[in-house]
Amino acid sequence: VFTPNPAGPSSTTAPVFVTQDTGKTWELRSTVPSAVTTADMTEAFDGDNGDLYAGILQSTGSLSLAELVTPDALSATPMTIQHSRANVDQPFTRATTVGGTDRVYIGMNDFNATPSDRTATVDVSLNGGTAYTSARLEGRGTGSAGQDGPSIRPTVAADHTVYVAYFGWRSFAGNVATSDVVVARDDNGATGTTKFRDLLDPGDNLPGRIVAHNVTIPFSNSPTLGQERIGSTLSIAVDPNHSGIVYLAWADRVGTGDIYTVHVRRSTDRGVTWSGDLLTITNATNASVAVADNGQAGLLYQQVTGSGSASRWVNAFVRSKDGFTTDSTIILATVPAGSPAPQFLPYLGDYTGLVATGGEFRGVFSANNTPDLSDFPNGVVYQRAADFTAHTLGDGSGGSVAVSIDPFYFSVPVLP
Repeated sequence: VFTPNPAGPSSTTAPVFVTQDTGKTWELRSTVPSAVTTADMTEAFDGDNGDLYAGILQSTGSLSLAELVTPDALSATPMTIQHSRANVDQPFTRATTVGGTDRVYIGMNDFNATPSDRTATVDVSLNGGTAYTSARLEGRGTGSAGQDGPSIRPTVAADHTVYVAYFGWRSFAGNVATSDVVVARDDNGATGTTKFRDLLDPGDNLPGRIVAHNVTIPFSNSPTLGQERIGSTLSIAVDPNHSGIVYLAWADRVGTGDIYTVHVRRSTDRGVTWSGDLLTITNATNASVAVADNGQAGLLYQQVTGSGSASRWVNAFVRSKDGFTTDSTIILATVPAGSPAPQFLPYLGDYTGLVATGGEFRGVFSANNTPDLSDFPNGVVYQRAADFTAHTLGDGSGGSVAVSIDPFYFSVPVLP
């Protein structure tokens, strides 16, 4: 999260939050090699060895990619920088273990690409980060847009099939991108010389299946959705034990109505064909999908309801045993959308986090932290000084602090 190192502006590491008791309590560990606060960051454990990998944008005067690892997430020793370079955006990390060796997949928008407009990229390591190879995804070109969208999202199945979703921008006018929503696939874990070329679109026979063609995506700091900038919402998840089943969520603008609508679709034939919308959520963003070991699907999203001073961010999680034909929705939090005032963008973050492990889903979202139990219909625990009667936050020494945006962690069991 965008949390500063308590050591202050001279620090050379940024923090992460770590739990040792399945999320009941959390500790701050300043182990990320980045000045004070890191920019975009995602982390992923491997499958077997306990190594934690990360792709980050270092804040060291300018933003640069760093690909990191630590063999012990609880250690106070800073993570090791395995590779770094400038001129990328939104690294998104997934990892697995094959035959005792870790494989790492970091999706990113890479402005070092050749041709320069085909920026959708996955950095692939087949040897635990010792070496990375950049695999370019875009096969169609991005026209006047000059780049793909920043969201490049990989997901890995147990049989080592790797899917990647990305926005293939085709043009850009004002603050609106016209984009294809594209899914690429590699059946061999990206071990071959030619990577992510196993799923062809029937329309043009080029790599990458176009799931939605020429959608309209506002890519904007203004207008916003409930003070949150928009344009990056994209998520993909494969059934870990049935690699032919994959779920995709993205957001775009539908017609001239709601500014941002989340769509959820599914493929049951390895991405060759896709359903229509299984779910649509209007005025929503930051969708994340995950699939549990038993095939249940989960969706996390943040939706603005109401208007003006009565507007709320509704943070919801949906579970389904049948591909969202029927589902169960849990409201995690419903908090004021108009406060606090934004200090920078993104306001909530460009994406949420959701994984499935064993018999549960685990996720993270950011929201207004007013200590009010009525905002959390399923309960909440704070690890900071808070008065839930007076609805005020404390500084730990008797003083008060203003309401701000905090990360919230949750876990939900799969449906029986």
